[in-house]
Amino acid sequence: MRRCCEFSHLSVHCRLLSAIVSWPVFRTDGGSIADQGFVAFHASMPEKPDTTVRFFDRADYYTVHGNDAIFAAKEIFRSMGVVKYWGAAKLPSVNLSKMNFESMVRDLLLVRHYRVEMYRCKPKTQTWLLIGKASPGNLEQFDELLFSGNNDMSSSAGVVAVKFSQVDNQRLVGVAYADAALRQLGVSEFVDNDQLSNLESLLVQIGPKECILPAGDTSAEVVATRRIMERSKVLISDRKKAEFNTKDIVQDLNRLLKLASSSGAASLPEVELHHAMSAAAALIKYLDLLRDESNFGQYQLKSFSLDQYMKLDVAAVRALNLVPSATERGNGSLLGLLNKCRTPQGQRLLAQWIKQPLLDLNKITERHNVVEVMVDNTELRQSLVDEHLKKIPDFCRLAKRLQRKKASLQDLVRVFQALRRLPALIELLETTAQGITHAALLDELYTSQLKTLDSECSNFIDLVEHTIDMDQIANHEFLIRPSFDENLQVCRGQMDEILEKMPSYLNKAARSLGLESGKTIKLESTSQLGHFFRVTRKDEKSLRNARGFITIDTNKNGVRFTSPDLKSANTELQQLQDTYNSLQSTLAAEVLKVAAGYAEPLQKLNDVIAHLDVLTSFAYVSANAPVPYVRPNMLSKGEGGISLEASRHPCVEVQDNVAFIANDVEFNRDNKMFHIITGPNMGGKSTYIRQTGVIVLMAQLGCFVPCASADISIVDSILVRVGASDSQLKGVSTFMAEMLETAAILRLATSNSLIIIDELGRGTSTYDGFGLAWAISEHIATKTKAFCMFATHFHELTELGESVPAVYNQHVTALTTNDTLTLLYKVKPGVCDQSFGIHVAELAHFPASVVEFARHKAVELEGHRSGKFVCSAGGDGDEPTAKRRKVVEEEGEKIMSDFLAAVEALSRKELPTADFSSKLEELRSGVLSQNNEYVAAVLS
Repeated sequence: MRRCCEFSHLSVHCRLLSAIVSWPVFRTDGGSIADQGFVAFHASMPEKPDTTVRFFDRADYYTVHGNDAIFAAKEIFRSMGVVKYWGAAKLPSVNLSKMNFESMVRDLLLVRHYRVEMYRCKPKTQTWLLIGKASPGNLEQFDELLFSGNNDMSSSAGVVAVKFSQVDNQRLVGVAYADAALRQLGVSEFVDNDQLSNLESLLVQIGPKECILPAGDTSAEVVATRRIMERSKVLISDRKKAEFNTKDIVQDLNRLLKLASSSGAASLPEVELHHAMSAAAALIKYLDLLRDESNFGQYQLKSFSLDQYMKLDVAAVRALNLVPSATERGNGSLLGLLNKCRTPQGQRLLAQWIKQPLLDLNKITERHNVVEVMVDNTELRQSLVDEHLKKIPDFCRLAKRLQRKKASLQDLVRVFQALRRLPALIELLETTAQGITHAALLDELYTSQLKTLDSECSNFIDLVEHTIDMDQIANHEFLIRPSFDENLQVCRGQMDEILEKMPSYLNKAARSLGLESGKTIKLESTSQLGHFFRVTRKDEKSLRNARGFITIDTNKNGVRFTSPDLKSANTELQQLQDTYNSLQSTLAAEVLKVAAGYAEPLQKLNDVIAHLDVLTSFAYVSANAPVPYVRPNMLSKGEGGISLEASRHPCVEVQDNVAFIANDVEFNRDNKMFHIITGPNMGGKSTYIRQTGVIVLMAQLGCFVPCASADISIVDSILVRVGASDSQLKGVSTFMAEMLETAAILRLATSNSLIIIDELGRGTSTYDGFGLAWAISEHIATKTKAFCMFATHFHELTELGESVPAVYNQHVTALTTNDTLTLLYKVKPGVCDQSFGIHVAELAHFPASVVEFARHKAVELEGHRSGKFVCSAGGDGDEPTAKRRKVVEEEGEKIMSDFLAAVEALSRKELPTADFSSKLEELRSGVLSQNNEYVAAVLS
C-alpha cells in the first residue's frame, strides 16, 4: 500500500484513515474476507428471471455477478476478459464504473425492457439490502439517473394490468394503466373475441412497456395475452391473484386522486367498471403508489374508450413502420420522419399520437387548420422552430420534481427563464393571427391559454426574482439572495469581512519571506483545504528557515502552506460557510415548497406547448418535403371513398438517391373497393399498398399528406397482413402466423376499414394457398365490403373481377429484353401479362441450362393447370381479359377439331405412304400457321 506523507489538514487525514480501515484484508484461499462473505450471500439469494439484472453499489463503483456478469461482459463490454472469478465457488464478477453502470441501466430499462434491482451493503455488516428496483413501466426510483441533465425524457414509460372474466358467455376484459410521468390512471372494460383483437388494439394505442398478469393463470385468455405481449415486446410481470382484489380500491383512490367532488371516489363512474378496478388495484400495489405521499391528491382517473381512435394492431404498426426499432434512427419510420419537435414533451405527445389516429372529423379538421396556418406562414413556422420552442424545458418533468420535493434551485431558474420567454411567444402568435382565416382557432388553442397560464405563473417569476441571487447564475451557482433573509445577510457580511482581510495576510507573508505578493507567492483556495499560500518549487528555499508557517504538502506545482493568521481566518470562514450553507438549505427548502404549488399550471403549460410543438413539426415536415405535402380533403366515415392523386411513400422518397415514382389510388364504393395488384417482385407492389395505409393514417393524425391531391374518407381501422416469419420456439409456422393475422382481420374489419394484404397464401401448397386467397378475397369484397389492397402473385385471382364488380385489377409495369428486366414502378389498370421470376433468375446469373429448363417446366405446368393455358398479352402490352382467353381457347378447340376431322378423312383414302405423309405435314403446317396460343400450349 502506498505510504502517505504528513498531512496537517484534518479532512484529508480522516479520509486516509477511513481508507485504511476499509482496505480489504486479503487471504490466500481465493479472495478477501469481504469477497468470501459476499459469495456466500450471493449464493443464498433467491432465483430470479433472466430479464432481471442485480447491481451491487460499492460506493465508488458497481458490480454484477453470476449470469448478470456474463451478460454484461458479452453485451456491454463485448469481451469475456473483464470477468473475474471470486472465491472458491469461482463466482463470475464484473466491475462497472459509474458511467458504465448508468449506460447499462438505461439500455436495460429503456431499450431491452428488463428489470433492475440495486443492493447496498449495510454499514459495518456484510448484509446487503435491496434499496431500489425498476422495470420498464415503473422507472420512478431510477428517474434521476435515466433522465438527468440533458438526457430529457423522450418517451413516457407505462404499465398496464389485465383481468379477464366470463359474463353471460362473453369474454369481458378489464384493463388499467398508469403513466407516472403524467400522473394518470386509466381504465377500460370491453368484450373481446378469441384473438383478443380489441385488447391488442388498446395496447397499441396506449403503448405500455410492461404488463401485469395473475401468476399461475393458464387460461386461454392469459396464454393469448402473453403471446400478444411477446409480439409487442412488452415485459410481463406476474403478480399474486390476491392483488387483483377491489376490497380497498375506493380508499386507495380517495388518497391518490385529485377529486373535485366531496363524495369521493365512490361517486366516479369509472368505479362501476368492476373488472377494470380489479386490474387497477393490482396496478396500484405493484407501483407502490401509496408509499410516496407526494402522490396523494395528484393523480387523475379517466376512462379510455376504444372507439375514440383508429384501431391498429401490432402487425399494422410493424408493416407500416410507424415507430423505429430499438436500433433504428433517422427517417426510416413514420415517427422518425415526422419528429421535428423541439421539446421533450412534444416528442412524447407525437409518439402517442402516431398510435392514436383520430376518428372525429371535427378534431382532425382542427389539426389540419393549424398545420395550414403554419405551412402558409413561413415566418411563424421558422420562428417557432428556431427560436421559441427549442428554449422551452420539459415542464412535465420539472413539475414532477417540484411535487416530489426533488427539485433544486437550478430547476426553479430553468422554469423562470422559460416563463420569461412566454410573452414573446404570445406576441408572435397574436401578430401572426391578425387577418388570417383561422385566427380564432389559434387564439383558442394557444394564445388565450398561454396568456392565462402566464398570468397564473407571474407570482412564480416574482418569487424567483426576490429569492435567487441572479448575479451568481452566470457562474452556474444557484443560491438564495443574501438580502432575502436577515440572518443570511449578516452571515454573508461576516464572510465578506474575512475575505477582505485575506490579501493583507498574503502581503504580510510576502514581506516576511521576501517574496513578491501575487507573483512569487500567491493566495489560493480549494473546497477541501480552504485558503492557503503557494510558492513554486524554485522558491521553496524561502520557507526552509522561516518560522510561523505550516507546510501542507508539496507537489509538482509547488509548495502549499499556511500561517497562523490565515489558518485562524480559514477556520472562522469555514464555520461561517457551514452556517451560511445551512441557512441556504433551509431557505431553499422553503422556497421550493412554495414553488411546488405551481406544479399544476406548469403541467397545463406543458400540454399546450406539446400540442403546439407537434403541429409545428407536422407543418415543418409538410413544407420541407422533397415535394411539399398537401392538405387532404377529409370525408365523414362511410361517406365517399379514397382518392389519392400522385401519392408517394413519405419515408421512401426522402432516402438518398431515390427518384420516387408517384401513383394514383382510387377507391369508390361502386366498383373499386377491392384492388388486386399483380406484377414482378421488386416492382413496387408492397410500397404502393403500404404508402396508401401510411397516407390515410397521416391524414387522420392531422398532418398533410404526400400527394398532389387527396380525398379521404375516415377509416375506423387499418388492418395489415404482410410477410410473416417462423416462430418455431412458440410452435407457430409462417403459414399459421399468416392465418392468425388474417382471421383477426376478418373478425375486426368493417365496411369502413382499410385492409392491406401482401402475398397471402405463400406458406402452403399452391392450390391450397390460391383457394384460401380466393375465398378470403371474395369474403372481403362481397361481405365485408371494406377498402382493400391485395398484392399477389396468384394471377388467376384476377378472374374474381369477372364476377364481383367491386374488384379492380391493377399491375405494376416492367420492360423485359433477352437479358434485362427494367422495373418501371408505375401502377396501371389491368392484370400483369406475365411472370418475371425466370427473368430475375437470369439477373441472378443462374446457369443457362437451369434457366432454360425452368422456362420449359413453367410452360408445361401452366399448360396442365386446370386444363387451361396461360394467355400472354398482345397489342400495346396491356394484359388480355378472361373473355379474350375464352375466345382464343374456343378458336383453338375448333382448329384442333377441324384438324382431326381432316386427318380422319385423309385416312379413308388409300394413298401411298409418301403421299399420306406429305398431306399430313401440309395439314399440320396449316394448323401452326394460325398461331393460336391454346394450340401451341397443347402441342408443347
